[in-house]
Amino acid sequence: MKNNKILIAVVFILIAVAVIIYNKSNSVKQGTIDNMEGAKSDFAIKDTASITKIFITDAKGKQVTLTRGDDEWIVDGKYVARPDNMRLLMKTFSRIDVRSPVPKASFNTVIKQIATSATKVEIYQGENEPNKVYYIGGATQDHQGTYMVLETEGVKSSVPFIMYIPGNYGYLTTRFFTEPAQWRDAVVFRYLPAEIKSIEVNHFEDEEASFIINKNNGKFELSAIGSSEILKVDTAILNEYVNRYQKIYYEMIDIESSQEKIDSTIASPPFMSIEVKDAKGASNKIILYHMPNFRQIINSQTEEEFEYDVDRMYGYLNNELFTYVQFATFDNITITKKDFTN
Repeated sequence: MKNNKILIAVVFILIAVAVIIYNKSNSVKQGTIDNMEGAKSDFAIKDTASITKIFITDAKGKQVTLTRGDDEWIVDGKYVARPDNMRLLMKTFSRIDVRSPVPKASFNTVIKQIATSATKVEIYQGENEPNKVYYIGGATQDHQGTYMVLETEGVKSSVPFIMYIPGNYGYLTTRFFTEPAQWRDAVVFRYLPAEIKSIEVNHFEDEEASFIINKNNGKFELSAIGSSEILKVDTAILNEYVNRYQKIYYEMIDIESSQEKIDSTIASPPFMSIEVKDAKGASNKIILYHMPNFRQIINSQTEEEFEYDVDRMYGYLNNELFTYVQFATFDNITITKKDFTN
């Protein structure tokens, strides 16, 4: 009997402790925040389909505008946005949550940091004015939270909060970059065969390997560049090659090289170029340049360093975008004329 009383007492104590812990853990969202005058903590946007525009600007003045189109997001009214980046952004808006208020010891420092170096994110939901504005500071010491201030209806929250994505590790600042080129879809060529008028592939280090494919009366024909002679090829191989242009992407934009280095590379002799023209008269062209063997990769057969990088090369897309591209991707379309005629 005595043991039962002790057991019951222990159970009640455990329940009481659990209640205290629960109330403490929920004080951030229920008690503490509600009692802060002028505090705004409703960062999340559950209906991300209602978001029509996002404007991001940083303390240095760099900015980008993302606008929802009929089927895709558009960067600065010019380029299709990367779908994976947009999915991550929508996930961030829908799942962002308060981890805790900012501790008193670091409150003034955080306020000053946000005031001087925050990234500002305006989120529009069909109105002329933003429905919500995030002011995004740096990361917490453990890099598992991000200091942020919310603004709604033109009024900022009186206090900042530490924000996070439940179940995710890492801080959120890096998701809101302001370089427009980094938001662009990494597509180089994305054509259905029916959309292609011609494909011209130049091998500048071996002119005999170059070729052009033209569509004539709905059929693709191959010839040497500068020649009107139609070469005899396996039609199945030719059609399969044209099909490869449905998904060709660059790896990433080169944001590491100086402009001087980029200009020097562009002025140097390329080793290849590929240009696709579509039925509407538009074209996409990428010029390929060797990348130095920065990683000092050794040729296992000669035990000497390769002259150039064996995995990547530079790609200059449409005379405006300097990128890294992978041989693993481009090997599919950088074949030679002999690959068709043999």
